[in-house]
Amino acid sequence: MTFHILRHAEKETGEFYNPRLRHQDPPISEQGQRSAEKLYPYFAEKQITAIYVSGYQRTWQTIEYTARKLGLEPIHDERLNEVDNGLVEGLGEDKLKLKYPEVWQGFRDRNHDFRFPEGETGEEACNRIAGFLEEKRQQHGNDSLIVVCHDGLTRLMMCHLMGIPVYKRWNFHVDFCGITEITHQPVHAAWKLISFNHTCP
Repeated sequence: MTFHILRHAEKETGEFYNPRLRHQDPPISEQGQRSAEKLYPYFAEKQITAIYVSGYQRTWQTIEYTARKLGLEPIHDERLNEVDNGLVEGLGEDKLKLKYPEVWQGFRDRNHDFRFPEGETGEEACNRIAGFLEEKRQQHGNDSLIVVCHDGLTRLMMCHLMGIPVYKRWNFHVDFCGITEITHQPVHAAWKLISFNHTCP
């Protein structure tokens, strides 16, 4: 089985706060749309059988063109949502330092996990994506899937795959429309990283 983990395309700047998500929920930009349309040739020969997206509009917008060409309907799964940073959302650096010094310390030191106020810990978000991968592995057998999610969640997935602490997640960089490919090895009951952050020219 193969998962193609795709970060969404470039998003619009501005205020697009979604209270249900407790996050900004901007659409993809014009540049993002052009990049999204370049994804289809890459996926055309991959024999994709299902597409999963998060609850944010930029994920389904990113894969909409490819999904239509492949004749597939993207499936929403909230476990693919970005890390819930709670009350920190939208705060600048100065306000973050003042209001939530322990969170700022976690960002700065990068040597321990921490909880975002009224949000998640890195470990909790990591468990979300790990649970999703395991469920879909059992559900889809030897299929190839596209999973469209977010920078933070992809970096946490890498920590899970590599067996490293979640506070190491900031050591990974994921580009817009960056594709990470993983396969499952039944003999070893483990995931294998095939490629990381591939982008389509």
